[in-house]
Amino acid sequence: MSDTMHVSGTVQPRAPHQTHSEGNHRTPPGHHHAPCVPQEFVHRPVVDDILVTSWRRLDDSRFTVTAQWPHDHGYFTPTHGRHHLILTGETIRQAGLLLCHTELGVPVGHHFILGNLVYTTHPEHLAVGGGPTRLTIDVTCSRMRLRGGTLSSGHFAMTLRKAGRIVATGHSDVTVTSPAVYRRIRGERLAARRTLDPLPAPVPHQLTGSAMDSDVLLSPTGGSGRWELRIAPGHGAMVNPANDHIPGMLLLDAAQQAARALTAPRIFVPYAFGTEFHRYAEHGVPCTLAARHVPSALPSTTTVQVTGRQEGRPVFVSTLTALDVRR
Repeated sequence: MSDTMHVSGTVQPRAPHQTHSEGNHRTPPGHHHAPCVPQEFVHRPVVDDILVTSWRRLDDSRFTVTAQWPHDHGYFTPTHGRHHLILTGETIRQAGLLLCHTELGVPVGHHFILGNLVYTTHPEHLAVGGGPTRLTIDVTCSRMRLRGGTLSSGHFAMTLRKAGRIVATGHSDVTVTSPAVYRRIRGERLAARRTLDPLPAPVPHQLTGSAMDSDVLLSPTGGSGRWELRIAPGHGAMVNPANDHIPGMLLLDAAQQAARALTAPRIFVPYAFGTEFHRYAEHGVPCTLAARHVPSALPSTTTVQVTGRQEGRPVFVSTLTALDVRR
Protein backbone atom coordinates (compact mmCIF):
# COMPACT_ATOMS: atom_id res chain seq x y z
CA MET A 1 0.00 0.00 0.00
CA SER A 2 1.23 3.44 -0.87
CA ASP A 3 1.99 5.79 2.02
CA THR A 4 0.77 8.75 -0.06
CA MET A 5 -2.75 9.97 0.68
CA HIS A 6 -4.61 11.98 -1.95
CA VAL A 7 -6.73 14.71 -0.42
CA SER A 8 -9.79 15.75 -2.39
CA GLY A 9 -11.19 19.24 -1.86
CA THR A 10 -9.88 21.05 1.19
CA VAL A 11 -7.20 20.00 3.60
CA GLN A 12 -6.60 21.04 7.19
CA PRO A 13 -2.95 20.33 7.90
CA ARG A 14 -0.96 21.11 11.00
CA ALA A 15 0.99 24.32 11.59
CA PRO A 16 4.19 23.40 13.44
CA HIS A 17 5.87 26.81 13.52
CA GLN A 18 5.12 29.89 15.58
CA THR A 19 6.71 33.26 14.82
CA HIS A 20 5.40 35.49 17.58
CA SER A 21 4.22 35.28 21.17
CA GLU A 22 0.52 35.80 20.54
CA GLY A 23 -0.21 32.12 20.02
CA ASN A 24 -1.41 30.19 17.01
CA HIS A 25 -1.43 32.27 13.81
CA ARG A 26 -4.38 30.38 12.36
CA THR A 27 -6.42 33.44 13.12
CA PRO A 28 -10.15 33.68 12.45
CA PRO A 29 -11.44 35.76 9.54
CA GLY A 30 -11.40 39.47 10.29
CA HIS A 31 -8.44 39.37 12.66
CA HIS A 32 -5.23 40.95 11.44
CA HIS A 33 -1.70 40.68 12.68
CA ALA A 34 1.70 41.37 11.17
CA PRO A 35 4.29 38.83 12.31
CA CYS A 36 7.88 39.15 11.23
CA VAL A 37 8.54 36.64 8.44
CA PRO A 38 11.79 34.73 9.08
CA GLN A 39 14.19 34.30 6.19
CA GLU A 40 14.03 30.52 6.36
CA PHE A 41 10.26 30.59 5.67
CA VAL A 42 10.78 32.22 2.25
CA HIS A 43 14.26 30.84 1.43
CA ARG A 44 15.89 34.23 0.97
CA PRO A 45 19.39 34.81 2.37
CA VAL A 46 19.04 38.63 2.31
CA VAL A 47 16.44 40.33 4.51
CA ASP A 48 15.89 43.15 2.01
CA ASP A 49 14.70 40.59 -0.55
CA ILE A 50 11.81 39.36 1.62
CA LEU A 51 8.61 40.61 -0.01
CA VAL A 52 5.85 38.96 2.06
CA THR A 53 5.07 40.53 5.42
CA SER A 54 2.19 38.64 7.12
CA TRP A 55 -0.46 35.97 6.61
CA ARG A 56 -3.71 34.65 8.04
CA ARG A 57 -5.91 31.63 7.46
CA LEU A 58 -9.45 32.12 6.14
CA ASP A 59 -10.54 28.47 6.06
CA ASP A 60 -9.15 25.03 5.31
CA SER A 61 -7.77 25.96 1.87
CA ARG A 62 -7.81 29.78 1.60
CA PHE A 63 -5.40 32.30 3.04
CA THR A 64 -4.59 35.99 2.86
CA VAL A 65 -0.97 37.11 2.61
CA THR A 66 0.33 40.67 2.67
CA ALA A 67 3.42 41.84 0.83
CA GLN A 68 5.16 44.98 -0.27
CA TRP A 69 7.25 45.78 -3.30
CA PRO A 70 10.20 48.16 -2.90
CA HIS A 71 10.39 51.19 -5.13
CA ASP A 72 14.16 51.46 -4.91
CA HIS A 73 15.48 47.89 -4.74
CA GLY A 74 19.08 47.53 -5.91
CA TYR A 75 18.27 44.74 -8.36
CA PHE A 76 14.52 44.74 -9.06
CA THR A 77 14.73 48.11 -10.77
CA PRO A 78 11.53 49.51 -12.33
CA THR A 79 11.04 49.29 -16.10
CA HIS A 80 9.40 52.24 -17.86
CA GLY A 81 8.00 53.46 -14.51
CA ARG A 82 6.47 50.09 -13.61
CA HIS A 83 7.51 47.44 -11.14
CA HIS A 84 9.93 44.79 -12.36
CA LEU A 85 8.14 41.82 -13.91
CA ILE A 86 10.03 39.29 -11.77
CA LEU A 87 8.64 40.82 -8.56
CA THR A 88 5.28 39.18 -9.26
CA GLY A 89 6.81 35.74 -9.73
CA GLU A 90 9.02 36.09 -6.67
CA THR A 91 6.05 37.22 -4.58
CA ILE A 92 4.02 34.17 -5.65
CA ARG A 93 6.99 31.95 -4.84
CA GLN A 94 7.51 33.48 -1.39
CA ALA A 95 3.81 33.39 -0.50
CA GLY A 96 3.64 29.69 -1.36
CA LEU A 97 6.76 28.86 0.65
CA LEU A 98 5.52 30.86 3.63
CA LEU A 99 2.19 29.02 3.75
CA CYS A 100 3.84 25.63 3.25
CA HIS A 101 6.05 26.17 6.29
CA THR A 102 3.58 27.95 8.56
CA GLU A 103 0.22 26.41 7.68
CA LEU A 104 0.73 23.29 5.58
CA GLY A 105 3.04 21.29 7.81
CA VAL A 106 6.30 21.46 5.84
CA PRO A 107 9.33 21.58 8.18
CA VAL A 108 12.13 24.02 7.49
CA GLY A 109 14.86 22.08 5.72
CA HIS A 110 12.57 20.28 3.29
CA HIS A 111 13.11 20.98 -0.40
CA PHE A 112 10.69 22.37 -2.96
CA ILE A 113 10.60 21.42 -6.64
CA LEU A 114 8.79 24.04 -8.68
CA GLY A 115 6.91 22.50 -11.58
CA ASN A 116 5.59 25.70 -13.15
CA LEU A 117 5.03 29.35 -12.43
CA VAL A 118 2.45 31.25 -14.48
CA TYR A 119 1.19 34.80 -13.98
CA THR A 120 -0.50 37.68 -15.77
CA THR A 121 -0.14 41.27 -14.64
CA HIS A 122 -2.25 44.38 -15.21
CA PRO A 123 0.36 46.97 -16.24
CA GLU A 124 -1.95 49.93 -15.61
CA HIS A 125 -1.83 49.10 -11.88
CA LEU A 126 1.94 48.50 -11.63
CA ALA A 127 3.13 52.10 -11.53
CA VAL A 128 5.96 52.72 -9.07
CA GLY A 129 5.25 55.40 -6.47
CA GLY A 130 7.44 57.30 -4.05
CA GLY A 131 7.41 54.47 -1.50
CA PRO A 132 6.79 50.73 -1.19
CA THR A 133 3.73 49.27 -2.90
CA ARG A 134 1.58 47.37 -0.39
CA LEU A 135 -0.25 44.29 -1.63
CA THR A 136 -2.88 41.84 -0.44
CA ILE A 137 -2.72 38.33 -1.88
CA ASP A 138 -5.66 35.91 -1.91
CA VAL A 139 -4.35 32.33 -1.97
CA THR A 140 -6.35 29.17 -2.69
CA CYS A 141 -4.69 25.78 -2.26
CA SER A 142 -5.92 22.73 -4.19
CA ARG A 143 -4.84 19.31 -5.46
CA MET A 144 -3.06 18.76 -2.16
CA ARG A 145 -1.26 15.52 -1.39
CA LEU A 146 0.00 14.55 2.04
CA ARG A 147 2.67 12.02 2.89
CA GLY A 148 3.02 11.12 6.54
CA GLY A 149 0.94 14.13 7.52
CA THR A 150 3.14 16.56 5.59
CA LEU A 151 2.36 18.29 2.31
CA SER A 152 4.12 16.54 -0.59
CA SER A 153 2.58 18.47 -3.51
CA GLY A 154 -0.03 21.10 -4.24
CA HIS A 155 -1.38 23.82 -6.49
CA PHE A 156 -1.41 27.46 -5.37
CA ALA A 157 -3.65 29.99 -7.13
CA MET A 158 -3.12 33.65 -6.21
CA THR A 159 -4.66 37.05 -6.86
CA LEU A 160 -2.55 40.09 -5.99
CA ARG A 161 -4.31 43.37 -5.21
CA LYS A 162 -3.18 46.93 -4.55
CA ALA A 163 -5.77 49.11 -2.81
CA GLY A 164 -8.45 46.65 -3.89
CA ARG A 165 -7.46 46.61 -7.57
CA ILE A 166 -6.13 43.43 -9.14
CA VAL A 167 -2.51 43.87 -10.21
CA ALA A 168 -1.77 40.23 -11.07
CA THR A 169 -3.11 36.69 -11.02
CA GLY A 170 -1.06 33.53 -11.14
CA HIS A 171 -0.46 30.00 -10.01
CA SER A 172 2.29 27.53 -9.29
CA ASP A 173 2.61 23.79 -8.72
CA VAL A 174 5.15 22.49 -6.23
CA THR A 175 6.46 19.15 -5.00
CA VAL A 176 8.02 18.86 -1.55
CA THR A 177 10.74 16.36 -0.63
CA SER A 178 12.39 15.48 2.65
CA PRO A 179 16.16 15.99 3.06
CA ALA A 180 16.72 12.23 2.74
CA VAL A 181 14.78 11.99 -0.53
CA TYR A 182 16.48 15.10 -1.85
CA ARG A 183 19.90 13.57 -1.13
CA ARG A 184 18.92 10.50 -3.16
CA ILE A 185 17.65 12.66 -6.03
CA ARG A 186 20.69 14.90 -6.20
CA GLY A 187 23.43 12.35 -5.47
CA GLU A 188 26.89 13.77 -6.07
CA ARG A 189 25.32 17.03 -7.29
CA LEU A 190 24.36 17.82 -3.71
CA ALA A 191 27.84 19.23 -3.08
CA ALA A 192 27.87 21.37 -6.24
CA ARG A 193 28.31 25.12 -5.74
CA ARG A 194 28.62 28.10 -8.04
CA THR A 195 32.23 28.64 -9.10
CA LEU A 196 33.88 32.02 -9.53
CA ASP A 197 35.54 31.29 -12.87
CA PRO A 198 36.18 34.23 -15.21
CA LEU A 199 32.91 35.42 -16.69
CA PRO A 200 32.29 35.73 -20.42
CA ALA A 201 31.47 39.20 -21.68
CA PRO A 202 27.84 40.31 -21.29
CA VAL A 203 25.59 41.59 -24.03
CA PRO A 204 25.04 45.35 -23.64
CA HIS A 205 22.73 45.96 -20.69
CA GLN A 206 20.51 48.22 -22.76
CA LEU A 207 19.42 45.21 -24.82
CA THR A 208 18.22 43.26 -21.77
CA GLY A 209 16.52 46.04 -19.81
CA SER A 210 19.13 45.75 -17.07
CA ALA A 211 20.40 48.74 -15.13
CA MET A 212 24.08 47.89 -15.68
CA ASP A 213 26.30 45.29 -17.33
CA SER A 214 26.90 43.50 -14.01
CA ASP A 215 23.17 42.62 -13.92
CA VAL A 216 23.20 40.98 -17.36
CA LEU A 217 22.69 37.22 -17.39
CA LEU A 218 23.41 36.70 -21.09
CA SER A 219 26.66 36.29 -23.00
CA PRO A 220 26.69 36.38 -26.83
CA THR A 221 27.29 33.16 -28.77
CA GLY A 222 27.52 34.55 -32.27
CA GLY A 223 24.18 33.02 -33.22
CA SER A 224 20.95 34.95 -33.64
CA GLY A 225 18.58 34.56 -30.70
CA ARG A 226 21.04 32.40 -28.72
CA TRP A 227 23.06 33.22 -25.62
CA GLU A 228 25.00 31.51 -22.85
CA LEU A 229 23.90 32.03 -19.27
CA ARG A 230 26.36 34.06 -17.20
CA ILE A 231 26.01 34.65 -13.44
CA ALA A 232 28.09 37.43 -11.96
CA PRO A 233 29.14 37.26 -8.29
CA GLY A 234 27.15 40.44 -7.67
CA HIS A 235 23.83 38.65 -8.13
CA GLY A 236 23.29 38.24 -4.39
CA ALA A 237 19.64 39.28 -4.71
CA MET A 238 18.90 36.26 -6.89
CA VAL A 239 21.49 33.62 -5.93
CA ASN A 240 21.81 31.82 -2.61
CA PRO A 241 25.45 30.68 -2.32
CA ALA A 242 24.27 27.54 -0.48
CA ASN A 243 22.20 26.29 -3.44
CA ASP A 244 23.45 23.15 -5.17
CA HIS A 245 21.76 24.28 -8.41
CA ILE A 246 20.91 27.49 -10.23
CA PRO A 247 17.72 28.99 -8.72
CA GLY A 248 14.57 28.99 -10.82
CA MET A 249 13.98 32.71 -10.30
CA LEU A 250 17.35 33.51 -11.84
CA LEU A 251 16.34 31.46 -14.89
CA LEU A 252 13.13 33.49 -15.15
CA ASP A 253 15.13 36.70 -15.10
CA ALA A 254 17.44 35.33 -17.79
CA ALA A 255 14.40 34.42 -19.89
CA GLN A 256 12.95 37.92 -19.76
CA GLN A 257 16.36 39.36 -20.62
CA ALA A 258 16.57 37.02 -23.62
CA ALA A 259 13.09 38.04 -24.79
CA ARG A 260 14.02 41.70 -24.60
CA ALA A 261 17.31 41.12 -26.39
CA LEU A 262 15.52 39.25 -29.20
CA THR A 263 13.00 42.05 -29.76
CA ALA A 264 15.44 44.98 -29.36
CA PRO A 265 15.43 47.80 -30.31
CA ARG A 266 11.65 47.58 -29.93
CA ILE A 267 10.27 48.12 -26.44
CA PHE A 268 9.22 44.75 -25.03
CA VAL A 269 7.74 44.92 -21.51
CA PRO A 270 5.94 41.61 -20.82
CA TYR A 271 2.71 41.53 -18.88
CA ALA A 272 2.26 37.73 -18.98
CA PHE A 273 4.93 35.20 -18.05
CA GLY A 274 4.61 31.42 -17.92
CA THR A 275 7.41 28.95 -17.20
CA GLU A 276 7.55 25.17 -17.07
CA PHE A 277 10.57 23.64 -15.34
CA HIS A 278 11.81 20.26 -16.59
CA ARG A 279 14.90 19.62 -14.44
CA TYR A 280 17.47 21.33 -12.27
CA ALA A 281 19.84 23.81 -13.86
CA GLU A 282 23.26 22.60 -12.77
CA HIS A 283 26.29 24.59 -11.71
CA GLY A 284 29.37 24.19 -13.86
CA VAL A 285 27.46 23.07 -16.97
CA PRO A 286 26.99 25.55 -19.86
CA CYS A 287 23.36 26.65 -20.18
CA THR A 288 22.22 27.88 -23.59
CA LEU A 289 19.17 30.12 -23.95
CA ALA A 290 17.35 30.25 -27.29
CA ALA A 291 14.56 32.79 -27.92
CA ARG A 292 12.10 32.85 -30.81
CA HIS A 293 8.87 34.57 -31.79
CA VAL A 294 5.74 32.44 -31.52
CA PRO A 295 2.14 33.27 -32.49
CA SER A 296 0.24 35.41 -29.97
CA ALA A 297 -3.22 34.47 -28.79
CA LEU A 298 -4.34 38.11 -28.63
CA PRO A 299 -4.16 40.87 -31.25
CA SER A 300 -1.67 43.72 -30.81
CA THR A 301 0.63 41.58 -28.68
CA THR A 302 4.04 39.97 -29.22
CA THR A 303 4.92 36.60 -27.72
CA VAL A 304 8.41 35.18 -27.28
CA GLN A 305 9.33 31.67 -26.18
CA VAL A 306 12.67 31.11 -24.43
CA THR A 307 14.13 27.64 -23.89
CA GLY A 308 17.08 26.92 -21.61
CA ARG A 309 19.13 23.79 -22.30
CA GLN A 310 22.06 22.04 -20.67
CA GLU A 311 23.87 19.20 -22.46
CA GLY A 312 21.18 19.32 -25.14
CA ARG A 313 18.29 18.68 -22.74
CA PRO A 314 15.61 21.28 -21.92
CA VAL A 315 15.83 22.74 -18.41
CA PHE A 316 12.93 25.18 -18.70
CA VAL A 317 10.63 26.79 -21.25
CA SER A 318 9.27 30.31 -20.70
CA THR A 319 6.61 32.13 -22.70
CA LEU A 320 6.38 35.91 -22.40
CA THR A 321 3.76 38.18 -23.92
CA ALA A 322 3.90 41.98 -24.21
CA LEU A 323 1.55 44.59 -25.59
CA ASP A 324 2.75 46.13 -28.84
CA VAL A 325 3.94 49.64 -28.14
CA ARG A 326 2.69 52.26 -30.57
CA ARG A 327 5.18 55.00 -31.23
